[in-house]
Amino acid sequence: MIGPLGEHDGPLVVDKHGSILYISSIAENLYRKLGFTQSLLHSRIADLTTDESVFFKSLEAGACVEQLVQEGNLSWVKKAIPLIAASRRGLCDPSTGGSPESDGVMVVIHDITEERQKEQELRIKSAMIQEIHHRVKNNLQTIAALLRLQARRTGSPDVSEILQQTISRILSIAVVHEFLSHDESSIIDLKEVCQRILNEVTQGILDPEKNIKFSLIGESAYLPAQQATSCALIVNELLQNAVEHGYGSKSEGTIEVRLRDLGDELTVEIVDDGQGLPANFSIAEGGNLGLQIVQTLVRDDLKGQFRLSNGNGVRAVVTFPKSGRKPLAPAGSQQSETSRIGV
Repeated sequence: MIGPLGEHDGPLVVDKHGSILYISSIAENLYRKLGFTQSLLHSRIADLTTDESVFFKSLEAGACVEQLVQEGNLSWVKKAIPLIAASRRGLCDPSTGGSPESDGVMVVIHDITEERQKEQELRIKSAMIQEIHHRVKNNLQTIAALLRLQARRTGSPDVSEILQQTISRILSIAVVHEFLSHDESSIIDLKEVCQRILNEVTQGILDPEKNIKFSLIGESAYLPAQQATSCALIVNELLQNAVEHGYGSKSEGTIEVRLRDLGDELTVEIVDDGQGLPANFSIAEGGNLGLQIVQTLVRDDLKGQFRLSNGNGVRAVVTFPKSGRKPLAPAGSQQSETSRIGV
């Protein structure tokens, strides 16, 4: 089997003795690029210095042949189609018992040089982008290490806590760049990102004396890098907030990260069984920096909605349209604290 023929292909017809009986202007122009300034009409194909093996393979086998050939800096796809006289079609060669002998071959040339050059440029560009993400990830981790060193040396618990929160934010961004450095695709699996952030939180800010368990529930959800970065920061902030404010007087508990892919929309929930929100809590008046960061990211980057509610602990819900979708319309809520963010 051979691929379909196109309008920019250059055909030539060669008889079974190897003489070129017909050559199109497209084929003539292609051969001129290789230095054949004279017309090749009536020339013998065996006398050419180019790779014409498709002709001989097709003539010998009586079958269609297609192959990629490299002629200098040009890349051609050559297709050979055996030609059989109408009067002899359906007749078999008695000496072989196979198909009737070919009377000639039509060779069709398709120049893919430009396509292959673009593919090569894309591969180089992709490799460069991956290397950039790798370096960004390394630089972010270096900054985090320097801040961690500074946090150990500071004599102020408040400053140390602020630095630890900053470190966690930096590492959550580094997680996304690490995924991008390993995969040329700009689509990120949010579930994998969330798992990495859970690991960072467990190792970075969780008090080892508290028995707090984390779980990740839901299917994989794929997002473009920009949305994945915003989600990584949001999940990090909500987990930090749950650990810091939900278990001050409790020594054990469970924090769940739930992902729900609704097709056009995605929902991320952080649910804890901690102390719950204070009475008459308001993000605008009493929300800390982390919740304000979440509010800003949901509103400005994700064009979605952010809700906090009390229950057996705190339930934080972020719902947003996937990239390229229309923003969510604001919806009414009976939650104790609802920040509707969108247009």
